[in-house]
Amino acid sequence: MGQRRFILKPVYTRLLTGIALGLVVWFWPSAWRFVAPALSPFLAISSALAVRTLSLSFLLAVPMLVLAIFRRRFWCRNLCPVGLISETCGKVRAKRTQSNALPSAFPVARLLVLLTLGGALVGYPVFIWMDPLALFSGSFSLARVLRAGISPLSAAGLPIVILISFLFPGLWCSRICPLGGTQDLLNLVVRGWKRNGREGNGAPAGTMLPARRVLIGLGVGVIASAVIPKGWARKLGRLRPPGSVDESTFQGTCIRCGSCVRVCPTGIIEPSHDAGDAAGYLVPRLRFEGANYCRQDCNSCGQVCPPGVIQALPLEAKNRYVIGTAVIDLAACRLTEEVECGVCLPRCPRGAIEEIFSYETYTPSLRVLSDKCNGCGACVGICPPKVIRIVPADRF
Repeated sequence: MGQRRFILKPVYTRLLTGIALGLVVWFWPSAWRFVAPALSPFLAISSALAVRTLSLSFLLAVPMLVLAIFRRRFWCRNLCPVGLISETCGKVRAKRTQSNALPSAFPVARLLVLLTLGGALVGYPVFIWMDPLALFSGSFSLARVLRAGISPLSAAGLPIVILISFLFPGLWCSRICPLGGTQDLLNLVVRGWKRNGREGNGAPAGTMLPARRVLIGLGVGVIASAVIPKGWARKLGRLRPPGSVDESTFQGTCIRCGSCVRVCPTGIIEPSHDAGDAAGYLVPRLRFEGANYCRQDCNSCGQVCPPGVIQALPLEAKNRYVIGTAVIDLAACRLTEEVECGVCLPRCPRGAIEEIFSYETYTPSLRVLSDKCNGCGACVGICPPKVIRIVPADRF
């Protein structure tokens, strides 16, 4: 008898991949910054175009890019844990994959990819947050957001995929997932049209993508993203983590994976959940409460950001980055009311607040030295009357 070869089935390889990725997300978030783009061509290409940088993360994505070109949906069929979850949910209802029952039509996934790539050309890849690895990572933030009283929608991406897969088996993987759509488009680079109207891999006619549709999809993405009102983004005045790129690119390229939220040691980073901020919904922002502030010895958020919208700055450069400037409502400050206070003075790690004395009113007061203040928020939460706030820096 010949020796039987042991070959792992795709279901087991995807399960093992999911376990490995979960361990990386939870215990080694700094590696996730490189792992996610390396495994997702959709994320790697979109973020590289948006931030105008060919980083190490993009170079690590080259092997998966090559596999996607020559092996159609290699990631989906052999490694994707989200795909495994989606398929399992579909089988719960004892139905076959519904993609076979759906009528032949233009897959939405490819349109999402084209719109995102078009938007990335002008710095706003609008659907990049739909990457399955981003949704996978975001689900690990559930405990954090519930503990902090943040909207559970911050970690609802993967549960929504599960719900879609349960109600419409096969729909997510075959028609919606942008990572799957990216692999299809890359595969078309070498496949091309067959004269008999069928792909080289046996897919039905009409599933290929004419050049006209490519140009239209990219064009619509460029136009839609180019008209995003940057003045409106400035008016909203969000405080972003140190190292963040310009506001429009930050809102559009952030994948809402929750990595920066989980690693922040002081818990000042939280996903925005303002109903009136549709473009920046679930994008990380800073909120200073109590004794928590952006520490001088920490640059963790930039070390874990997969798309690079929070730059991985060394500590010296991070501390030079200006988040904003402290503003004190002197009319309500205790010192100006001749009440002994001044707790913000020794609290400021940069010596950016100083006490001054007015010989006209014969009262003490405070002054913020804007050339020293970087908006770390150390003075905000500890102010007894809560009269100090941080005004975001203008980066538009």
